[in-house]
Amino acid sequence: MTLSFRNLALLVMPLLFFPLSNNIYLHSDPKGFTWLIALLITFTTAVTFYTRNKTVEKKAVCKAKELTNTLKKLTDSEDKLKTLLVNLNVGIAVFSPQGELQLCNRKFIELGSPFNLDEVSPIGTLIDPSLNEDLPKDLLEKAIVHYINEEGQGMSIYEFPLFKVISTCKPLHKQIIGIKTPDNGGVRWAMGDYKPEFNETGGLSKVVVTVVDITDQKNSEIALMKSETRLNAFLKVIPDMFFLLDQNGNLIDHYLENTIIPSHMQGAFMGKNVNDLDFIDRYLSQITIQKIEKLFETGDIQTIEFCAQEHGKEIYFEVRLVLWGDNKVLAVVRDISKRKESEIKLYNMSIYDTLTNLYNRNYFEETLNKHLNKDTSGVGIVICDIDGLKLVNDTLGHTIGDDYLKMAATILHENFKKEDVVARIGGDEFAVLINHTSTTDLSSIVAKIDKSLELINTEERIIPISMSLGYAVGNGTQKDLKELLKLADNLMYREKLHHRQSEKSKNIQILAKMLEARDFITEGHGDRMQELCGKSAEGIGMSNNEIKDMHLFAQFHDIGKVGIPDRILFKPGRLTRDEMEEMKLHPEIGFRIAESSPDLAHISDWILKHHEWWDGNGYPFKLKREEIPLPSRILAIVDAFDAMTNNRPYRKAMSKEDALKEIINSKGRQFDPLLVEKFIELI
Repeated sequence: MTLSFRNLALLVMPLLFFPLSNNIYLHSDPKGFTWLIALLITFTTAVTFYTRNKTVEKKAVCKAKELTNTLKKLTDSEDKLKTLLVNLNVGIAVFSPQGELQLCNRKFIELGSPFNLDEVSPIGTLIDPSLNEDLPKDLLEKAIVHYINEEGQGMSIYEFPLFKVISTCKPLHKQIIGIKTPDNGGVRWAMGDYKPEFNETGGLSKVVVTVVDITDQKNSEIALMKSETRLNAFLKVIPDMFFLLDQNGNLIDHYLENTIIPSHMQGAFMGKNVNDLDFIDRYLSQITIQKIEKLFETGDIQTIEFCAQEHGKEIYFEVRLVLWGDNKVLAVVRDISKRKESEIKLYNMSIYDTLTNLYNRNYFEETLNKHLNKDTSGVGIVICDIDGLKLVNDTLGHTIGDDYLKMAATILHENFKKEDVVARIGGDEFAVLINHTSTTDLSSIVAKIDKSLELINTEERIIPISMSLGYAVGNGTQKDLKELLKLADNLMYREKLHHRQSEKSKNIQILAKMLEARDFITEGHGDRMQELCGKSAEGIGMSNNEIKDMHLFAQFHDIGKVGIPDRILFKPGRLTRDEMEEMKLHPEIGFRIAESSPDLAHISDWILKHHEWWDGNGYPFKLKREEIPLPSRILAIVDAFDAMTNNRPYRKAMSKEDALKEIINSKGRQFDPLLVEKFIELI
């Protein structure tokens, strides 16, 4: 028991007053002195004991206070550490050697779990902001099915980095895994360090895992990888050449896959200046340097086009220069040969006539406009027109008509110089513009053209090719070349009129020859038709001129058959429905042919309507009765009778009696009844 200050005072107090009351006794009694000495010793011992215990008590109190402070500081430190671990943006966990989760912070659960912590049990029980212990042992087994490796493939629990560390007792660093979220299919990426710790005997005691969220970084890497993959795929399929240059035109890098540059030559570009490249001439290299300087001045994309030779063939390239960073230039070189070919083709189509390969009207007029307000002296214009091209198209077809145009173009091309502008300015019309010429020169050229025509027409040709030409040469008084063009055009039409007069009688011969080649004149059909039609016309009281026209009509009523294909016209069997419809076109073809010939134009309407029926069931207009011209009604009867009484490719001839019976049966239906009666009397 500790001696208190109060007990010590009660003990000592009597001893302090005792010597005062027994002073004599002390000096007279030796025993009393002895007692006093003993008392003093006792007092001294008591004081010493008291003082020592007091010091011990103070030290104990200090120790207790120090221990209390230490414990308080330790508790505060643990709380701070716990708070730090709980709120740390890094997932921390401790696993047992068997792979059981023993301790973790909330962030570890958030990073490593594919589930929503607020909704899913049993993980939902771990959401308190603290270090979690007594965790469910099947937590990792439930989550592992949602883990994937960097390649996006699933992982077994034994492929998981934690179990690799447990099996090898070696740490793993920067292990990346993906966690798929079941509700939306998204992936969260985490990178972890796995550090094993050992006990005193060297056995594995625990594995400490730290995990950080790298989703944004990983997604950026994936996006970058996809972008690079797309870029690589894009670069592999395009044939463009890419060069990286500095401001002085030195080549720093290039990409030349799938280009015309062979692989063994691609390395020769590195480090060279554009001035040192063999395939670039001096002028082009200077232009390139100038464009680079302008690029850095303005920042605008610069383009250059140039042409190179490869095996004697011209190849066109386009270079596009664009800024790359602050002091570099990206040059994209593209082969534009096909584009150039298309441009040239389109340009040629805009200035050339596709059929004759001569210049077209647009180009000719543009050339005329270039001479506007200029001296016309010595400038010559020739206008040329093919005679009777419409007749050729209507009778022989447009294919033959195109051949006539090509022949005319060839003649003009051969008789004029290369620098002369020879153009097709209309359907059958041509024009030529010549500089530095005279009327004498043009007269000589026209004479050569006439000889060329004579030579061509020596070949067997149903319709000979004929051309009318007019020309004029400027003398400086004309305001522009259009006045000269008009003068040449008038002279050409004057010559065409002369040709029409001289060729008038030839047209009938030509048409007769064409019909002979296509119809049955060789069997006397034409002669019989003229005779019967003339007698029929005479029998109903027609005049002599009308009878002559009936003869002409009988001769050329089937002129339209020249436009019917042989496969139909000479088919031995019955015509199909489509073939018959095509055969029914011959009156219309004949009408167009007759219209184009001055000698036949007055009978063209009769030719058009000679297959109309009295009852309106004929063609092409289904006319009735008197709507049909009288000559057409007469010829319909005569033509039917002659056709039935003479052989045809598709049948044998009938007797006159049987033919007349057929005509009588068709009276009032196909034929005019009155004309049938007159025809029977005639026969």
